[in-house]
Amino acid sequence: MAKKSSKAPEKKPKPARRTEPVYTVMTFVTFVAIAAGCALLFLDYDEYGKTQPTKETVPALPKLGDAPAGGGAAQTPKGGGAATDGM
Repeated sequence: MAKKSSKAPEKKPKPARRTEPVYTVMTFVTFVAIAAGCALLFLDYDEYGKTQPTKETVPALPKLGDAPAGGGAAQTPKGGGAATDGM
């Protein structure tokens, strides 16, 4: 008969277990992204209104129905639209 060894059967080492779950890491990454976005939004908002906009002149508009400022008669639009008799 075969001699039995007095050694205990060899156990496979257990793989190292992660200390933090994946969803915890995803939550942390999301928090960092939101915090960075809020910081950039604040920096952009902080600059808003510090400089005055340039003054633009408003063009003078004629009243509706008045003649054009050139003094000439109203022109007909170019490019057709009128019926032709030469069909």
